[in-house]
Amino acid sequence: MRMTRCTRAWPSVELGDEPTYREVVAAHLTVLSETAGRSGETAARDVELATSLMGNWVNEPVSRLDDHHSFAANDGSPVEFSFAMNRSEVEPRVCFESLDRSSGAPHGLTQHHFVRQLDDVLAVDVSRLRLVEDLFAPGPAGGLFSMLCATAFRADGDPLFKVYLNPATAGEPRQAVGEAMARLGLGAQWAFLEKQLGAGRSPHQEIAFFALDLGASPEARVKLYLRHTGCGPAEFERAAGLAEDYQPDLFTKILGRLYGDAAAGLRKAPMTCLAFQGNRPQPTSATLYCPLDPNLADDAEANARIVDLLEMSGIASDRFDTVSTAISGSHPAGAHRLSWLGYKQPSDPIVTVYAALDGSGQPS
Repeated sequence: MRMTRCTRAWPSVELGDEPTYREVVAAHLTVLSETAGRSGETAARDVELATSLMGNWVNEPVSRLDDHHSFAANDGSPVEFSFAMNRSEVEPRVCFESLDRSSGAPHGLTQHHFVRQLDDVLAVDVSRLRLVEDLFAPGPAGGLFSMLCATAFRADGDPLFKVYLNPATAGEPRQAVGEAMARLGLGAQWAFLEKQLGAGRSPHQEIAFFALDLGASPEARVKLYLRHTGCGPAEFERAAGLAEDYQPDLFTKILGRLYGDAAAGLRKAPMTCLAFQGNRPQPTSATLYCPLDPNLADDAEANARIVDLLEMSGIASDRFDTVSTAISGSHPAGAHRLSWLGYKQPSDPIVTVYAALDGSGQPS
């Protein structure tokens, strides 16, 4: 049974009795922008851009969407916030499921506002998405999301826009992903990946997301997220070892610091993301994604593990401490808002922390 939600807000965020999602997004993104050191004018511009891309559901009262369980966030909210930290800066991000409650369209058929806005208003190149979107169209019964959308507000350039497509909407997920890679000119890379990981079905080869960076940059990535259910560190090393930036035993070390010896028996499985760029023959990078909730007891434990990883990576934890207090409150024990952690780029580590709004990821 799901709990009734009234505000979907972090303790630090002040909202009225019947807030809209526009107000929710504005308040939370402002907190992250301020912590990242972005000016008030820049933060306001971030908020305006983010809400303009989401569609008309952002004007709905939060309570009106409580019957909708979204895959965008750990607590079922249609929006989740994150912040990426390296040794010099912090970047706020927002991921969301674009909805359209007024149209009566089936769930999963309403995510195109984001793409239209990028194409028609911002002149962002969405041609790669157009090449493959039909492969991930939802079935007639709906029920599963087909696309999640994200905006990353970079410190030294224009925002990065991303989409996450759900292979489970296709009849044969691996076939759909293979066809998508071929259409994008990455057929040889897909063949390499299948050869290395094996073509058969097994839990550690489950493709959870097929993702694209949007835009015409030569650095734009095609990303495959592999969910490793019931697997120990060796399987993560095997996947990460395909990437150009592989550092032996690093993911094993991170898994050990987060979970001890329990990596293979977690309630929610970690993932490896392999990123492909241009026509390079193998993945350029591997990212380790680790679920914090429900695998760790609460935000207090998650906080301690994150700080430990930041120190291992040479990243100062002061800004994380500030954001963590804003997210979990001054008493993080018992809170469940810190939901995921991502680690990539060993030569200059980037640690990304994801946070749900009301933290009700644990069963009620």
